[in-house]
Amino acid sequence: MNFRLFLTAFFFCLSLIPAAMAQESASPLVKVRLLPEYSRIEPGQEFWVGIEQSIAPHWHTYWRNPGDSGSAPRIHWNLPEGFEMSEIYWPTPDKIPYPPLLNYGYSDHVILLQKLRAPETLPDEALTLKADVEILVCKDECIPEFSTHTLQLNDPAGMSEDNASYIKSALARLPENTDQSVSITEKDGQLIVTKSLADGETYSDAELASFEYFPQDWGLVDNTKDAAASIKDGALVITQPRGDRSLGALKQSHGLLAYTNENGARNALDFTAAHEGTGPLMLSAETMPEDGQETDISMFLQAALFALLGGLVLNLMPCVFPVLSIKALSLVKIAEKHPEMARRHGLAYTAGVVLSFLFIAGILIALKAGGAGIGWGFQLQNPIIVALLAYILFLVGLKLSGYFEISGHFGQVGNALTQGGGLKGSFFTGVLATLVATPCTAPFMALAIGYALTQSALVSLSVFAALGFGLALPYLALSFAPALQSRLPKPGAWMQTFQQFLAFPMFASAVWLVWVLGQQVGPLGMMGVLFGMVAIAFGLWLLNHLPEKGLGRFILKALVVLSFLAPIGLIPAGTPPEMSDASFSSAPIKDQFGQAYSPESLSALLAEDDPVFVEMTAAWCITCKVNHAVAINTRSTKAAFAEHNVKYVVGDWTNYDEEITKFLNSYGRDGVPIYVYYGARDAQTGERPQAQILPQILTPETIKKAIREAS
Repeated sequence: MNFRLFLTAFFFCLSLIPAAMAQESASPLVKVRLLPEYSRIEPGQEFWVGIEQSIAPHWHTYWRNPGDSGSAPRIHWNLPEGFEMSEIYWPTPDKIPYPPLLNYGYSDHVILLQKLRAPETLPDEALTLKADVEILVCKDECIPEFSTHTLQLNDPAGMSEDNASYIKSALARLPENTDQSVSITEKDGQLIVTKSLADGETYSDAELASFEYFPQDWGLVDNTKDAAASIKDGALVITQPRGDRSLGALKQSHGLLAYTNENGARNALDFTAAHEGTGPLMLSAETMPEDGQETDISMFLQAALFALLGGLVLNLMPCVFPVLSIKALSLVKIAEKHPEMARRHGLAYTAGVVLSFLFIAGILIALKAGGAGIGWGFQLQNPIIVALLAYILFLVGLKLSGYFEISGHFGQVGNALTQGGGLKGSFFTGVLATLVATPCTAPFMALAIGYALTQSALVSLSVFAALGFGLALPYLALSFAPALQSRLPKPGAWMQTFQQFLAFPMFASAVWLVWVLGQQVGPLGMMGVLFGMVAIAFGLWLLNHLPEKGLGRFILKALVVLSFLAPIGLIPAGTPPEMSDASFSSAPIKDQFGQAYSPESLSALLAEDDPVFVEMTAAWCITCKVNHAVAINTRSTKAAFAEHNVKYVVGDWTNYDEEITKFLNSYGRDGVPIYVYYGARDAQTGERPQAQILPQILTPETIKKAIREAS
């Protein structure tokens, strides 16, 4: 597996330590100067403006794609009314090795170019243009430098300035646009760029050996590996190992092909390549093989590791943590006196978790093989499953709170679902942990599940087993490690109090599931399940008050049976009729800002120029709800959307929706949440930038950063 992403974060954070301590008063490491092609201009004239960087020896700045670490320069212009400034024209970069990383950038001296267009009418006075420049300059450490520069045009008192020679040298470093068709595809872990050759276009062996590929898309290739160039079937073919970036459907890619010609001069070709693949490029180092192809072992191991990490994080989710605490209580009772039994309980709990994950995954795989368009969490799109799970959590809460203590068969069932002393109790607590974990999505999970559901059944089940093992691992480690057991508190009266306290998270989870049910089937179905809970509580109360003998005992036993059967009959099985009360509508998005998703509405928005933010969510997805509350439905995010004219679209997958499922699959996902940001259409080229898939754990700053970068 490739760990460069982790190293990137480590080195970059490390580099900021000296940056924070650095030379506030020292001279800048990058001297910036604005170089207008002309200092006196005419109305409607278009001309170049150079942003010159004179870089200190042994330091470097970055290209638009910095490579494995770093950040591209940012220039914010404050222009007089009517003036228009183009995007940056980037000179061909150099490869800057920083083992084990490799960056793209510039050393010593470089000039970035932008085109400035004057309005058709100009005032009879000097014009002042201001540029705020932010440049990250790096050597062994990285230091961000900020500077503000002004440019005076048509100043009667100023001297005429002619920077034509500087502009000419900068233009010479720009790559040439190729007129030949270029395509990009992926095979066996290699990214392949194919460019048709023009008449008379040839390359010597030395020139082919010098070719370098610079993709504009960050993380698309393994930057530390060399590109290999060859001529095949009348085309120039460049291959380079894939990188770590997870992408959705890749429509096209921009990049440079640079080489050194026979005269020692460096040439570069700028291209836009269409993607020839048929599916989304996802996960990381390589795309996923089609069904029936040989599975890449390194890719499988990476997916299994992601699944394991995702399972570990699931233990911290509010739907799972109470169940883990229940098992911790039982371990406190037995770990000190019976360590061997503690280990058996750990294995039984792990078996319950892993087998439950395999069972759910097996159903999911079988249904998808039969043509069903479903994904992770599909069982919670069924109101019957949601209602049964709500009943189970309600029963567990009653048991933990001490509401009932029953001997015999019913008691064994209750203990099996909570904290029973037998191994069966540990096994079924693992089953319960899996059931309550399915509404949650942890970091790393989406990529692992997306990968698993494109593989053979054996590979898919192996990844899901790793996910289950990650969920069970904390308790398993606790049961096998005496050092960890010694940190557990001693048994005592506190355990009874803590056990009763754990009933309340269970009740809260049951309430939440009833609310989800209301979103699926409406208020009448929700009321039916609430009455079912009343019937369960009544039946348990009767069991604790049965006469020892006589006709009364027989009658009350019959009432107990009816009380336990009634909740089943009260479970709603379908979707509600149309209702006018939006607060109980089956579409929870109606009380949110934004508009409902449909392929037609999204296509219409993408046909316009404004940026678009898409959220796919579900009422039963806890992660979705938390993200929406803390990162999307906030004043700061709404203000950012308004400032940048971001159109917000939200899709509701609470009940199965075929169109939303297709959208998820187009980005290599089989469950929610997913957040996709489409940047604004470029005014010059008329194209949108590559769509961004945001992390599954959102913050307002994550959204704002995506907006800034796309802008």
